[in-house]
Amino acid sequence: MWKTSFIQFLKIIQQNKFFTFLNLFGVSITIMIILIAAIKIESTIRPGGPEKNNDNMLFIKNEVVVAEQHMSMGGLNFAIVEDYLAKMKSPEAIAFSSHTPWSFFGENGVEEFDVRNVNAGWWQVFDFEFVEGRGFNLKEVEQGASLIVIDEKVKNRFFQEKKTIGELIEIAGKSYKICGVVKEVPSNCMQAHANVFMPYSLLEGQGRDLMQPGDYTVIFLARDNSNKDEIKAEAESIRRKIEPLLDEGFELYLGGPDSPLSYYLTGWTNPHEYQGNARELLILFAKFLLILFLPALNLVSIQLIRIHERSEEIGVRKAFGATRIGLIKQILYENTLLTFLGAVLGLVFAIILVYGFESALKSTLFSDAGNNVNIQLNFGLFLISLIVSLVLSLLSGMIPALKMSKVEAIDVLKGGEL
Repeated sequence: MWKTSFIQFLKIIQQNKFFTFLNLFGVSITIMIILIAAIKIESTIRPGGPEKNNDNMLFIKNEVVVAEQHMSMGGLNFAIVEDYLAKMKSPEAIAFSSHTPWSFFGENGVEEFDVRNVNAGWWQVFDFEFVEGRGFNLKEVEQGASLIVIDEKVKNRFFQEKKTIGELIEIAGKSYKICGVVKEVPSNCMQAHANVFMPYSLLEGQGRDLMQPGDYTVIFLARDNSNKDEIKAEAESIRRKIEPLLDEGFELYLGGPDSPLSYYLTGWTNPHEYQGNARELLILFAKFLLILFLPALNLVSIQLIRIHERSEEIGVRKAFGATRIGLIKQILYENTLLTFLGAVLGLVFAIILVYGFESALKSTLFSDAGNNVNIQLNFGLFLISLIVSLVLSLLSGMIPALKMSKVEAIDVLKGGEL
């Protein structure tokens, strides 16, 4: 029976190539888009590079100072970071940074580089690969030593094959001595990415007014999962300790400590309003289902048109004893095969994009041409998408299947409509 149905399916898709194309196009492009979007999300949550161990990291990236008629939101205040969070005892290591741009005016015009102002714990939390030299230590940071670490992009731009360690480089009118060179950080490592790293103690005039947010981010390195709970509890106790120091009537909310997943889902949402990962994951899943639902609607409309075209065939089959259940099975079988074929084509298209046009895809998904970004397809997600697509295909096929099965053979053979 299944062999006969398959032969029937092959004949049908050959009869109207345009409708077959529409079916396959809708499913395949949808699957391809989902797989490519997943690359972007996964590469942000688990970026690799210096953040390859981020499963053990917790992030605080913003704060909110709020009263009944007033709200200020931004990065972490410098005083909160240096005087409180940086002195926490529960984490294995603590890193924090602020970000400043560096515009270099050279013979090629304006060139933009990213500068991070970091503490000594930066080199403990993140797993940088040093090509030359080392990172600056705690004593050097406390003394305000004019030392910097650069990446290979800066080295190749200004020093090329020359000796780098101990050389001076001028940034924004000030000279710094290079103590280390690291491999270029992938641009999807959003916390660790920069071209230049310098001690935060070199910055002047950092605001310490607790009423004003700043531009710092803090990253905690936990020993294990139980340690994460300790870190969160200690951070909360610090928040409660700082809050009475604000002006009367104001409250303080910290955006974390959060896991990489929570960090991604929250974006720059007000920490006071964030309702947890479950809600955001449900929204993401709903979007995923909505995207997959579109080709299912496409299948319904196309199959309804096809039924009208196949009215004589259906009438003849019923006249020769085809049962209602048999006709329903046939249309559902055709829907399922079309969906499966479309999903496989979508996977093939995604593979071609990822491995055939890797550079262009990285440039599209990530800034800075996605240098050193490691991207790969999630075949587990493909299987989930395939299963969901098949389920939706079966559900979407029920309407045309039921309509087809109710037709009376004599009415169709007399020229009636379905």
